[in-house]
Amino acid sequence: MKTFYRALLGGLILFFYQFLSFAGANFHGNAQAYTEKQDTIMAFLKTMNLENKQYILPRPSENATPEDQQKYAVESQGKPWAMVNYHTTKDTGMIMPMVRGLLVDILAIFLVFGLLDKIADINTMKAIIYLCTVGFFAFLVVPYTNYIWYQTPDIWAHLLDAFVPYAIIGALYARFWRSAA
Repeated sequence: MKTFYRALLGGLILFFYQFLSFAGANFHGNAQAYTEKQDTIMAFLKTMNLENKQYILPRPSENATPEDQQKYAVESQGKPWAMVNYHTTKDTGMIMPMVRGLLVDILAIFLVFGLLDKIADINTMKAIIYLCTVGFFAFLVVPYTNYIWYQTPDIWAHLLDAFVPYAIIGALYARFWRSAA
């Protein structure tokens, strides 16, 4: 039961940090920017009868030949492009996304604590370094890889998210939760 409680506490810390990062302090605000042209853009997109997908605009068709793809690459160099994540309906309910997010955070901390528990000579500095390594690994394989290809505007916020909560959780693990294992 102690394992559950410490994973719950660590998961809650991660969950609340994510709330601060995305809503409270709004570190990711430039990835969710407002435009006064939103009504016009949405009305136009609705007329297109798009499927629930993410679109890169412009891009060659899936049926394009290698020659057509190369021609597109040359012609599009230096020109504007967009990424549109289109949904036909918006669900503004927050309960289930918050519950799922919290459960994922608890599970993630449970798994990483399981790894840390296997390290016999862990101390505060090692716990912080190991947890920050996990956060940095997650940053590299998802947000940073997306940034390489799509220049996502909130990359620095994601980098901050990779270190701050994990350093806090690592310190708390070493100080209070290690003995609970």
